[in-house]
Amino acid sequence: MNATAPVRVLLGPQSPEPNVAQAVAASGLPDGPLAVVSAGWQETEGDIDEMRSVLARQLEDLHLYRREEQLLAALPELAAAARLRQEQLIEQQRLYRLRLKQLSLAARQVMRADGDADLLAAEQRHAIAQLRALDRHHLYRTELIWRRFSSVNGPDLHPELARHIREIQDIVDRSNGIVLTGGNVAVLINRLRLFEVDRMLEVNNVVAWSAGAMALTGRIVLFHDHAPEGRRDAEILCAGCNTVSGYVFLPDASRRLRKADRQRVSFFSRRFAPDQCIALDTGNELQLRGSAIVRVNGARKLGSKGRVSAVKVK
Repeated sequence: MNATAPVRVLLGPQSPEPNVAQAVAASGLPDGPLAVVSAGWQETEGDIDEMRSVLARQLEDLHLYRREEQLLAALPELAAAARLRQEQLIEQQRLYRLRLKQLSLAARQVMRADGDADLLAAEQRHAIAQLRALDRHHLYRTELIWRRFSSVNGPDLHPELARHIREIQDIVDRSNGIVLTGGNVAVLINRLRLFEVDRMLEVNNVVAWSAGAMALTGRIVLFHDHAPEGRRDAEILCAGCNTVSGYVFLPDASRRLRKADRQRVSFFSRRFAPDQCIALDTGNELQLRGSAIVRVNGARKLGSKGRVSAVKVK
């Protein structure tokens, strides 16, 4: 374990019973101010009085959602480019889902099939490999859309964007860590990338829950086995900040994931391997320094054999 590495505190949803104060106290995070990203809440961004009372610290919201609105209102050409980027990302997601639906259906049928064990094992591995290939392709395509946007819309070309990034960096520099709250994960990751907060996360202590925890990973996985419109296949949204690599975080998994279905759990785990799929429910906690897990409270991992088991300190 690297004691000098930034601490990463990953939590489940903070409602109805928040555990962020206990987790931060246990992490050894130095006393002092924290920067907050609540952009995932969109219009209610900055409503952090309850968080202040829970943490009993000075908090300063980075206001990424508000900053983007101001920035795009002042720069019509940047607004048009951002709009085009989002249209392309939405269309890419639609095409991915069309292909994913058929591949997932076939893979689930093969996973549940009866027959010769050796033949089945080979076909099941290939079915999962096809899904992984589609996931990699989608990740590549979404990153390509982002790279095209960033190559002509970076801070070097937009002084006003550069000014916002400097202001954000100043707040982060005088803070002892960054807090990422929940909300809409797509809204959150877009603004983390636009204002280069993804880069700032690499070298700072981070406390994150729900969508905030998802945004820290290498790839953001959307999932919901009990969605109102019916069961949805898990899907990759896009790359995350990769602040915490080797994990897929699944907030509120007890409500959203059919953890008792061993075949489905196995399918999920094998598809996203070698990343570990970690369920983070309300009250759960996972703390890392560098790549080492140093504290666990209730977090559970999905296994390739279909079992859900406790995460252990390494």
